[in-house]
Amino acid sequence: MYGPRGPAGGMRIPALLLLATLCWGCAGSHRPAVVEPVSVPAEPLEADSAPERTAAEADGTQGVHHVVQPGQTLWRIARTYGLTPETVARANGIEDPTRIVAGQTIFIPGATKVLEIAPYPAPVDADDSEAPSRVAGARTYTSDWAWPVPSGEILSYYGASRRNHRHAGVDIRGQHGAKVVASRAGKVRYSGSGMRGYGKTVIIDHGDRYSSLYAHNSKLLVQVGERVRRGQTIARVGNSGNASGNHCHFEIKRDDRAVDPLLYLAPPIEARR
Repeated sequence: MYGPRGPAGGMRIPALLLLATLCWGCAGSHRPAVVEPVSVPAEPLEADSAPERTAAEADGTQGVHHVVQPGQTLWRIARTYGLTPETVARANGIEDPTRIVAGQTIFIPGATKVLEIAPYPAPVDADDSEAPSRVAGARTYTSDWAWPVPSGEILSYYGASRRNHRHAGVDIRGQHGAKVVASRAGKVRYSGSGMRGYGKTVIIDHGDRYSSLYAHNSKLLVQVGERVRRGQTIARVGNSGNASGNHCHFEIKRDDRAVDPLLYLAPPIEARR
């Protein structure tokens, strides 16, 4: 009924129909091939020799790659190149500056050559001739920032959420009466208990657009106008003001704006949690 019969009286299947049936059976036994699009970089990089591109490099920012050496902090590297630690951290997507390690490659935006940097605690010399134009005239800084409570643990980090604001510094635990030291040399701008919530507080002006604050002390050991050296004991740990336990609330400000102290503090941070 559907076509001519063959010699044996059965139905004869046209050759083309038979071939199509066989091909369909073969195709049904395998999944169809799926070709995924392949993205080929314009300039292939050797994985062992080329550092990962930073956000700043991706935007076309010019600069150099600096390999961190033992004893170099983010602050020390940034100051030598005439930049702020915030600028270097932002260019490299660094969220935890305490994890800067020897051998790590850091992109320095705006620099034209790699500079030699003496390891901590040698003095830092900022090479103004190599600093980007936007920071021309950068001053020379002579030391890193000392840990304000020796062997103190960090209880709360910069930027932590508070009831109606963000934490402007770091809280460092210490035994009641333990020494609080000046993080850098400078002149005492404030020593008293008149700052609401801060308790007994010391503020030191470092004379280079930076200042540091030490709050919740049990005792103050310096007076306004007094010059202090790096590492000098300026107060004793306590819980004065709005504090739930013995600790030092420590802030660093640049142009009176709070910055993350961990971008500046010198290694080692002896009791980091």
